[in-house]
Amino acid sequence: MKKFLVALMIAFLSLSAMSTVSAHPHHHDKDDDKFSVREELMISKKALKKYRDIDVALDEGFTGLMPGACVPKMGIHLIKPNRVDDAKLSITRPEILVYEPMKDGSYKLVAAEWYVPAEETNKTPYLFKQKFQGPMANHDGSPGKHYDLHAWLFKKNPDGMFEPENERVSCKYAK
Repeated sequence: MKKFLVALMIAFLSLSAMSTVSAHPHHHDKDDDKFSVREELMISKKALKKYRDIDVALDEGFTGLMPGACVPKMGIHLIKPNRVDDAKLSITRPEILVYEPMKDGSYKLVAAEWYVPAEETNKTPYLFKQKFQGPMANHDGSPGKHYDLHAWLFKKNPDGMFEPENERVSCKYAK
């Protein structure tokens, strides 16, 4: 828990770097059409299961997107700053993990989010055969715009797997 709070405090340091990093806008594996979207989602979910333990995410370099902030109908976002520098997007390596604060003080992994700075592409990025949302202003108030795509891999979203908000996610127990 202490690691989590420390990570949230250093979030703004990573955010200023986010608007200047490079990331290619598309998933370009040679096997792009080899798997169905359902199979890709299963692959992604399997790869991310280890992050159900938030300490694993923190130990691997994920840090708070906005200190102490729980976004209503989304949750708490943890970003992996060096993943924004990746040369391509990957269904098994999202830039952001989304957690819901629970009553007992723990955090439940509910979604993954992929992020691309708008200045790094002249086309709308896509994964899972889904176009990203955007371009939109950076959520932290920093200059620039970005594209993003949410996948509610660990908590059912009645509005759909790729919708940005999930009415079933609560910030009631955020500290």
